[in-house]
Amino acid sequence: MNTPFSVFRFLAIIAFLGVFSSGIFIKTVKAQQLENADTTAQISEIEIKGTSDLESSQIMFLIESQVGEPLDRKMIRRDIHSIFQMNLFEDVTAEVELQDEDDSGFKGYLLRFLVSERPRLAEIKFEGILLAERTEIEDKMTLVQYDPYDPEKINVNKQIILEHYRSEGYPRVKVNSRIETIDSEVKTEGKKFRVIFEIEEKPRVYLSDIYISGTKFYSELDIKRFILSSEIDCVSWANQSGLFREEMINQDLSMISQHYLKNGFIKVFIEKPDVTLIHNPDYSRVDVRLNISEGNQYFTGKIDVSGDLLGDKNKLIEDLLLEEGEIYNPFLQNRDRSALSEIYHEQGYAFVRVIPETRIHEDSKTVDVTYRVVKGEKAYIGRLEIAGNVETRDHVIRREFELQEEELFNGKKLRLSQENLNRLGFFQSGVVLERSPREQEDNMLDILARLKETQTGTFQAQIGYSDFSGFSGGLTLSKGNLFGTGRTLRLSAQFAEQSVQRKFDITLIDPRLFDTHISGSVFASRSNVQDSTEFERGVITENSYGFSLGTPMYFRDLRFSTQISALDRLFTDSGDDLYKRSVAPAITYNSVNHPIFPSSGIKTSFSVIQTGTPFGGNIQLREYRLQYQQFWSLNLANTLILMAKGRWGLLQEQGDSPIPSEDRYRIGGIDSVRGHYYYNIAGPFGTSEQSLYRQYRVITDELGYQQTKTYDSRTAGLSSSELQELRSGGISERVFNLELLFPFSQDENSFVRGLVFLDAGNVNAESEQYKLLGEKEPGFFDLRKSSGFGVRVITPMGVLRFEYGMKLDKRPHETPDRFEFTVSGLF
Repeated sequence: MNTPFSVFRFLAIIAFLGVFSSGIFIKTVKAQQLENADTTAQISEIEIKGTSDLESSQIMFLIESQVGEPLDRKMIRRDIHSIFQMNLFEDVTAEVELQDEDDSGFKGYLLRFLVSERPRLAEIKFEGILLAERTEIEDKMTLVQYDPYDPEKINVNKQIILEHYRSEGYPRVKVNSRIETIDSEVKTEGKKFRVIFEIEEKPRVYLSDIYISGTKFYSELDIKRFILSSEIDCVSWANQSGLFREEMINQDLSMISQHYLKNGFIKVFIEKPDVTLIHNPDYSRVDVRLNISEGNQYFTGKIDVSGDLLGDKNKLIEDLLLEEGEIYNPFLQNRDRSALSEIYHEQGYAFVRVIPETRIHEDSKTVDVTYRVVKGEKAYIGRLEIAGNVETRDHVIRREFELQEEELFNGKKLRLSQENLNRLGFFQSGVVLERSPREQEDNMLDILARLKETQTGTFQAQIGYSDFSGFSGGLTLSKGNLFGTGRTLRLSAQFAEQSVQRKFDITLIDPRLFDTHISGSVFASRSNVQDSTEFERGVITENSYGFSLGTPMYFRDLRFSTQISALDRLFTDSGDDLYKRSVAPAITYNSVNHPIFPSSGIKTSFSVIQTGTPFGGNIQLREYRLQYQQFWSLNLANTLILMAKGRWGLLQEQGDSPIPSEDRYRIGGIDSVRGHYYYNIAGPFGTSEQSLYRQYRVITDELGYQQTKTYDSRTAGLSSSELQELRSGGISERVFNLELLFPFSQDENSFVRGLVFLDAGNVNAESEQYKLLGEKEPGFFDLRKSSGFGVRVITPMGVLRFEYGMKLDKRPHETPDRFEFTVSGLF
């Protein structure tokens, strides 16, 4: 039969792709020229041979050629190149096959891509690891099973191993790699290989001495204090200080230069460090010698602003940090540059350029600075995109944006959006919103939030002993960003050997109820407490539940909230059960930068808790509470943190209802005044005060039996009605805490940190109690004081806190000090 194309099939090899040192070339084998094919025919089918279905789908998505389009030789060549660029295949070819006509007379081409896969990674082995932790190296590796053979990636992972050893103080370690092919028992599985990393370990290298010469402005000791590297010391076993790290020496040179530049030494020069390596069988040590040429100190000359100005020039200059006649500081100059840019950013000029132009006067040793402003065009917001959120849902992140798509760019809103995301505590600190202009729309900016999620769960375990409760302990679990919704769930349980038998709490917090700015929470708790008051009412069971709502006011960090709660207090040995129904409006200001590891900001609140009328229950009570807390970072690394905290409370009787004993103030312990046992500071008739005046007397009962009873000598002669007015606990409290947290070494990654603290506080009872007992009522600043120190060890299981408090005003019947231990951590 001579029917054209009815039986005849041809196969044209379009291209054969190979990789040589000179690059990529395409080889064409001529079976029949593609140009002779029927140009009216189209691609009827595309087929991928030689790889898995998953990668076939990736290729189909990648290539330009599509079914139904005319066959295009240039497009096929581009497709071959694109497939090869996937780095999954060592050979790529294409075939074109003319198909028979169907019943409708349609004919077309079958386009087939033939690929040959690269060998796949089956196994990674390490040889020679003795001094380092294998699991830590494996966690850092980017090679994973089934990766295609890629020599460049293998070399990158060799460097990762080297960097790990160097960070651990082993700079002389050598790493080689060896590739072995693996014969597969199943032919269809393709080629496989294993990579073996051969590690030649060398002893650790310690930095024994740092010698600095040529300095006048800074002494050698000054420089050693602010550099990162440190000489080996007595705590090197705990925090790895004194290890020689080459990259840290480079950072030290930069830090020395920065300190000199900040003080006007703009021509400082540091010679290449002279490093002497001394070998020993078990370890090596290094001496580092630095020679510094300080140069002259320069001061700020004339300051000016020019170019496209917004507003009054004098006002712009007045707000700058650089001041004429002061030491010239290029870092302040950069901050001025950023501040000027921020002014323009708030007006929509996202592409503004502030160019500092400096002129040095050698005769007067001054530097004139002119900030030249080129404002550019106004910009608008394009897309708001998010990357890196694995657990957190998109809407939880988007609701923190102050910016909206298609609105005028505003630098202040961008900065506030960054602060909002950082303060969530869901992501690693330092979130930055990236700006990228569109290629074809010069005045449009796309904003990308590139995030890296962090641990949002915390736990805290505590154990202790006191005369009040015997051995006690507790566990608190808190999970932020629950299921990626931004909500927080808190669970806690406490137990004690004597007074507090058990207590359970659960709280659920939604900071953005229904994606609005209204926050909400619900809570419930149940506890069983042995009555330790003078009423001896057996076991007290408390059931508490309620909810709260909050909304921002005026300023973004100021909120108004209201809590509505109920508490049922039931006694086993008394029928006088208590039922509290309370409403507590509060105003809170919170600018703390991180909810778990704060380093700056203020958190303060004032609340009024109205119990009883008109909300029901059988207790009438009003309480006022004021709390204040502030954090300061005292160094750039945010490792030296100062915290000040204070709280004040006042209870007022309403009507004829007395203040319940359980609601009266008692302080002492790790949460208030350390060095004292829990709740031991409890007013003039507290347990501690009664023990000071304890007396014994023998009485004879009605049956003639003699009994020994204790009593407070201050109560002798008081009537029964007067005795009823004496109660443990106070109706007002004030507590003040000051803490300084610091690293034990200059290594910013040190996991052992120290703590020093100063605590003060007291409670006051009713004035009538002091009169009855013949005591002087304490003034506001008549406080019980304590001070102490502690150690916090950051471990994989959590933070271990060891704290020791000493009373500064110890009384004769009191112990002088108290040691406490707690465990807290992340999950």
